[in-house]
Amino acid sequence: MLADLTGKTALVTGAGMGLGRAIALALAEQGADVALTDLKEEWPAQVAKEVSRSRAMVVEMDVTCQDSVDGAFQEVLAEWGHLDILVNNAGVSSAAAAGREAEKWETDWDVTFDINVKGVVRCCRAVIPHMKERRYGKIVNIASISGHSAHPRSGGAYGVSKASVLRYTKGLTKELGPYNINVNAVCPGAVWTDFHLRGWSRRVQSDPALADKDPYQAFLEFYEQQFPLRRPQRPEDIGKAVAFLASDDACNITGQCLHVDGGMIIDD
Repeated sequence: MLADLTGKTALVTGAGMGLGRAIALALAEQGADVALTDLKEEWPAQVAKEVSRSRAMVVEMDVTCQDSVDGAFQEVLAEWGHLDILVNNAGVSSAAAAGREAEKWETDWDVTFDINVKGVVRCCRAVIPHMKERRYGKIVNIASISGHSAHPRSGGAYGVSKASVLRYTKGLTKELGPYNINVNAVCPGAVWTDFHLRGWSRRVQSDPALADKDPYQAFLEFYEQQFPLRRPQRPEDIGKAVAFLASDDACNITGQCLHVDGGMIIDD
């Protein structure tokens, strides 16, 4: 079986919905025990019920707080004894999406970077000593096509934060390679999740040209012509890519960004 994760343990941030849910289920399907973390336990608790082949544990974790992050990792290590895989998936598109009012542009940038960039750094700092000691580990960071592209709406906090994640991924590769730790990123293109539902709901309400469309229809029409494959991506596509990079089949792949974007990257 390609990407066999039997006997491995993984922690996924933001595992309560969307891409995090799909990633966690893909890892579990390949045999990994999965720690499902999110801001509120009830979100990943529903996902844990879908895991059947392996073990799942639910841990409340706030990636903006180092104490919360450290406590969550300690809980997982106390329960399972080791952690092989870290998937940094938790992220937001803006301060508003994180439930924070952003009256000033600085607030939007501060909140977005605190979650999307510093959240990744906090989780890596929590697990790296353990992985170094074992001389084994797989870290997969979820970035975005927005971290590469120069599209009209990609110059804000979200796109720049994802570009930062890509740069951080490459920096870790140099640092951790001698310890047999692989660090890679996955860049999704356009995946229909609550992330896009919220954004496109706002656009449909504010754009008279979209008034007769539902958000998903508008999303499809906007993106289909941008991908050579003429279709958006599914959460499951991202989950499978992460499972591969987290496996020993990818033991000689590090410092890379795997684009699961229907070919959109070729236009950038």
